Amino acid sequence: MHRRRLPENPSPPCGGVSVHGRRVIAAEADLTLELVRVAAFDSGLAVHLALTVTGAAADRARYETRPLTDPADRSAGWSYLDVWVGVDRCAVADPYFPRPDVMGCAAGHWMYRTTPQYWVDTAAPVRSLALTTEWAQIGLKPAVTTLTLTSAERAATRSPASSG
Repeated sequence: MHRRRLPENPSPPCGGVSVHGRRVIAAEADLTLELVRVAAFDSGLAVHLALTVTGAAADRARYETRPLTDPADRSAGWSYLDVWVGVDRCAVADPYFPRPDVMGCAAGHWMYRTTPQYWVDTAAPVRSLALTTEWAQIGLKPAVTTLTLTSAERAATRSPASSG
């Protein structure tokens, strides 16, 4: 069966109206996944997420996302935050990375942060958005979130247009 994919595309460089703000999607002792915002454009939606992980889960995230430079390394694995986005039906979303992931070690504990963005090419207006996230390899259990979006017209009258 062929799965629909949303390709890794950036949002338009300017314009857009914020139709949903910050919301915690998953929070555990060493892991926080947040929706930073959803911005509406005439040609689609930009979904911005932020994942911050510390401790052993961050070490696993660092291992899972490291460059695989040795083709003979059989232990080399690769995974990332799985995201499915749906307006009318769900599709696998490929991330766009405006900034590189941040990895570091402080006080003997690993910290990993990533801020992927997803482009949903759909015609306006969109009233709700389904978002499913998971990264089993680092301990992020599946989370299903349905977002009710502010209409772009109402949001535009409340605040000036923001850049995408």
